[in-house]
This record gives sequence, structure tokens and C-alpha cells, in this order.
Amino acid sequence: MCAAGVGRRAGLAVNTPRSWRPAANLGLAVIVALISGAIAGCAKRETPVEAGIRHQVLHRGNSTEPESLDPHLVRGAVEWTLVGSLFEGLVVPDHRTLEPRPGVAERWDVSPDGLTYTFHLRPAVTWSDGAPLTASDFVYSARRLLAPKLGAAHAENNLFFVRHARAYQAGTVTDFGAVGVRAPDERTVVFTLERPTPFFPSALTLFFPVRQPVIEKFAPMDERRSDWIRPGNLVGNGPFRLKAWRPNQGIVLERNPLYWDAAAVRLREVHFAPIESPSVEENAFRNGLLHLTAFVPLNKIEAYQREQPGVLRTVDDRGVYFYTLNVARPPLDRVDVRQALSLAIDREALVRNVIKGGKRAASHFTPSGIGGYEPPAVLRFDPAEARRRLAAAGFPDGRGFPALELMIDAREHHVIVAEAVQQMWRTHLGIDVRLRNQETQVLNAAKRTMDFQIVRGSWNATTYQDPFYFLGAWQTGGLYNEAKWSNTEFDRAIDATWSSDSAARLAAFRRAEERLLAELPALPLFFSTQVVLVHPSVKGWVPSSFSDRRLKYFWLE
Repeated sequence: MCAAGVGRRAGLAVNTPRSWRPAANLGLAVIVALISGAIAGCAKRETPVEAGIRHQVLHRGNSTEPESLDPHLVRGAVEWTLVGSLFEGLVVPDHRTLEPRPGVAERWDVSPDGLTYTFHLRPAVTWSDGAPLTASDFVYSARRLLAPKLGAAHAENNLFFVRHARAYQAGTVTDFGAVGVRAPDERTVVFTLERPTPFFPSALTLFFPVRQPVIEKFAPMDERRSDWIRPGNLVGNGPFRLKAWRPNQGIVLERNPLYWDAAAVRLREVHFAPIESPSVEENAFRNGLLHLTAFVPLNKIEAYQREQPGVLRTVDDRGVYFYTLNVARPPLDRVDVRQALSLAIDREALVRNVIKGGKRAASHFTPSGIGGYEPPAVLRFDPAEARRRLAAAGFPDGRGFPALELMIDAREHHVIVAEAVQQMWRTHLGIDVRLRNQETQVLNAAKRTMDFQIVRGSWNATTYQDPFYFLGAWQTGGLYNEAKWSNTEFDRAIDATWSSDSAARLAAFRRAEERLLAELPALPLFFSTQVVLVHPSVKGWVPSSFSDRRLKYFWLE
């Protein structure tokens, strides 16, 4: 077969897994193009990649169908890439360092006591429909994000640092006027915090405004399901606007000519293909259908490293991959059972032989070096001790152990990791854990309702770089505490992290993490990296975390 995209080598033969079949969640355009390419053989014609270079149209994989395009409801990388192109907050992350930089706000001031942040909006900023964007839009957006009925977990990563914000979402404060956000005039937004939070500007990088008349035209502001996010309805303020969305087939964004910095945006369009199979996506890349992938098949990473290292990009994405345990369900309500499951996992073998791509085994939960913090390396592989803990729980050699189910996304790399862990538990504990593959949207819904025993999770520090991002979420009642775990000692340690004494603060984080690793409401497996394929024509991509999300800086040549 002749090459239509990046050249083929013996180690990189096109290979679609036998277990894969065309499904609704695979971009139809990609399937048709692959089939057409096979039929046409070596006929010379312009590929989407080649045409895209001429017309500044980027084609990229997006791994799956987005759960939503509502910036107050999304929670995964698939959605953030899209939403971060359609909307812009007061603050944006630096393209290389993730440090906070001016977005809709041209500058901000901080009070001497560190409790009041005043953001000054750029003049004449507009929505994509031409209406003025004002400070009151941000106040409305804060009220919506915190609306109790909306149940937006994402508020925990940004607005919960604001005075009475958490209490308002919980319903214990009912007057939004008590929440510390106001607009004294149309170009000024003021936040009053519960306590000094030096990383607060970074926390706001994913707090996006929404337009009240558009939201309420289609549904009440706190309704989760609404047509306001559909093409022709959605109004944003980012560098791109929504041109088309064919569910399970693809999304097209086009340059927003009314964006305040439109002159800096060089791409005309971005086409997202929801290809869940990394193998199919890699085939699409090699056939000239994609400029950029979301993943690389695990069995192709080493071949690319040897033969085409120029298109393989690997960066630390400041994240941890883990399995959450429903501690309310027996036998996972027992600490010794959770400890046995952890001790039976050979994390070093997992990253060396299975997952690869520069990932590191997780002997703790928080990635090292976040905010100058070095976590305690507690977790280890000890199958003999794992069997002792399981026996102490009443299940010697796994006898009598009840059926357990591990829920994962129906994507190849998640399945491969889960099958490896499943085999470790079978080998070292004598127990069988059934795998349950689900679409990402179904998996996320199950997390919200606690309808799982063990479920895949991953967190990435996409906003502020502080240990609180990973540990604060495990507080009692935390919206991302999907295990619904509660521990008084842990909560006290997290409260102590608000100390102005840096050494005392880091020590409190260590105490909190030690308690988390002793109780194990989640089993960290490895610290993740982002491994993607980038066509040589793609410019503006930089080797920093989440660079592929900042499409404003991309162009093709």
C-alpha cells in the first residue's frame, strides 16, 4: 500500500485491531476516507492534511465524543480542548509555563492582605455575536457555576476559594449576594476570598463566562440539559466559534473574527474527529487524514521512537492515573482489602512493559514537584504482604472473595492497563475482577451516582500548580471525591495547609497524603504523560503540558 501521509516503515505497518469495528463514536469522515484510500490504492490526490496546510485547516483526533460543550459542566481533556477554544476567561495560561497571563482581563490587582482580587477588563471586548462582554457577565457566570441544582463539580477547582462560594453551592448560604464576587462597574470584577490563595489567578484559567440571554433562551440557567450548546445557538468569546457539530461524527470550529486578539489567530478552522481507537487514529494520521492525534497505540510507541522520532511528542501532563474504590460497598469498605489490592500491583512492571511512553510508577498520589512539594513514597509491590492483608480480611488465597467489577472507558489503552492489573490481582491474590467497558459519558454518569465498585480516574493539574489540586479534592464532601471517603485526620491536615508558613504548609500536605495512602480510597497507578503524533506541518506546538489545547497559537506550513 502506498503512503498518503507520513511515510510507512516496516515497524509501523498500518494495523487495525481485530477487536475494533466501526461504531457510532468513530468519526464517519475518517472511516470513509480510510476505505476510499484503500480502494484507490496509489492514486495521487490531495489528502485532508495537504489541503489543510494550504487552507489553514487543522485536522485532529479528539479520542471520543464530548460529553458537553457547556464550560460549566465539562470535566475531561476531550471537552476542555474544545471549550478552551470557544471561550476565554479573565486569565489564560501561558503557552509554555502555565503561569497566569491576561485574557479578557488586561490586568489585575491584589489587596495587601491577599483576600481581594480586582480584575480590569479589556475595552470593547465582545461575544461572538457582537454583544458587549461586561463584568456582569462574569458575575452571572459565577452564579450559574455555583447553582446548587446545576451541580458543577468544576467549581471546586476555581470558585470554591471565593468567600461563601462552597456554602452557596451546598445550599447552606442561599443569598448569592453573600458570595464574594461583584461587578462595581462594567469593566471591573472583584473577588473576595475566604483566605489568602496565591494561586487564585491560575485557578481562574478555566472559569469561563457564559451569555445570560443565550443560556436562558433555551432552558433555566441551572438546567444541565440544554440546546444552547448546539451550532447556531452557542455564543462564546474565545478565538474560535462553533461551526458544526455532527454527534459521533465530528466538530468543526472556525476562527472568531470578533475575538479581541483575532489578528493573532492563524488557523481558519479546526476539525475534530472523535476516534476512540488509538490504532484507527494512527492509521488516519499515517494516511494523511489527521495533523495531530490524541494518543499513540501503546504497541507503536517504541517503533516511532526508533524510526520516526520527529513526529512523536511526549510531555509530562502533570497528572495521575488511578482507580477509585467505592468505600461504601463491601468488601471495599475494609481498609485491609484496599491495601491488599494496592500491594498486589506491580507498578514498575506496568509502566515498563505495558503503558510505556515515559510514564512513572506511582508510589504516592500527588506528582512530585508540584508547588515545591515532595510527597511520601509509601506504596510498594509486595504480593506476600498483599495475601496476608487479604487473609486478615477473611479471604485466604482469595477464597470466598465476592465478585468485583472494574469500570473503564471503552478505549484501547484503558483496556490494556486494566487487563494487566486484572491479571496481577488474579495471580497474586487469587481473585477475579470483571472488566466493564463503558462509553466515557456513561462512566462519568456512574461516578456521579456512585454506581460502581472500582472505576478508572485521572487528574491533571491543568490550572493552578499546587498540591491542593490533588489532595484538597479528597476532603469530606469534595465534589471530585468520587469514593465518598471521609477521614477526620485527613481533613484536619488539609485545613492546616492554609498556613502562611511554607514549611508548615508542605508538612501538612505530607500528613494528609500519608493518611490518604494508608486508607487508599483510590489506587494510584502511574504519573501520566501525553504522547501524541504531530505532523511536521504543525507549527506553534511547544513541548509543554497541554500545548495541544492552545489552538490560538497553531498554524500550518
